[in-house]
Amino acid sequence: MLPGNTDFIADPFNLVFLGVFAAVLATVVGTLVVAAVSARRAVTRGKAASILWQHEFEELPSSAKECRHALTGELPGRHCDRAFECKGCETHAKLVADAKALPFLDTGGFDVPADRYYHRGHAWLKPEEDGTVTLGLDDLATRLVGKPSTLDLPPVGERLAENGPAFRLSAGKARVRIASPVTGEVVETGSLAKGFLLRVKPDGPLDTRALLSGGEAAAFFTREMDRLQLAISGARGVPALADGGLPVGDLSKAIPEEDRDRVLGEMLLEA
Repeated sequence: MLPGNTDFIADPFNLVFLGVFAAVLATVVGTLVVAAVSARRAVTRGKAASILWQHEFEELPSSAKECRHALTGELPGRHCDRAFECKGCETHAKLVADAKALPFLDTGGFDVPADRYYHRGHAWLKPEEDGTVTLGLDDLATRLVGKPSTLDLPPVGERLAENGPAFRLSAGKARVRIASPVTGEVVETGSLAKGFLLRVKPDGPLDTRALLSGGEAAAFFTREMDRLQLAISGARGVPALADGGLPVGDLSKAIPEEDRDRVLGEMLLEA
């Protein structure tokens, strides 16, 4: 008998029952603990990515912080002080509410499909019919990188945090990370040949307010060519893309190998 329980008999059947019950209880408790730890890690990872992004944003040159409404000519000369967090910007909300259709803007020869959204760090996001989103490297970044020597994609099940690393690549001596435009879980990995690099299931309803599309995206790519000109000229102070610049497809060849890491870092917002 158990102490304090006169009805319990310590026979083999009851002992086996107690053992099974204890095993089930331990499994349930263990599962809850693992879930709690995983959730805590996910939250911590998201906060860490946000803190790191805030720090990196502060280190960016002012030319990389131009407000989206400065790109379109609505607020000339305005720079963002919110790390491109348009979701809480009252000025952005008012301009969107009062917005008129933007005229078609030249994209400088870049392929800027209208069915996707663009992150300032040159990743694109495309909503899919099943509620997932696909991610890839936009046309300017693709032409800057050329054929990457390595492409490191996170495994299925990995969680991404908005503005945290989505994937990493190497181009010559340069190794850079591409910032994620969304928070969520990786459900499929792709490749350059497949036309996308990651498929992600977003956390909750998709929020694209911090991303660019349409006329804003077109203006952004046009402006980025000016920023690339400055980045390539660098400390030498010699224009590298004068007289109309090189053909867009040759952008990777315009970057001297010794400057590749710095130029790609600046253009892909890796301070």
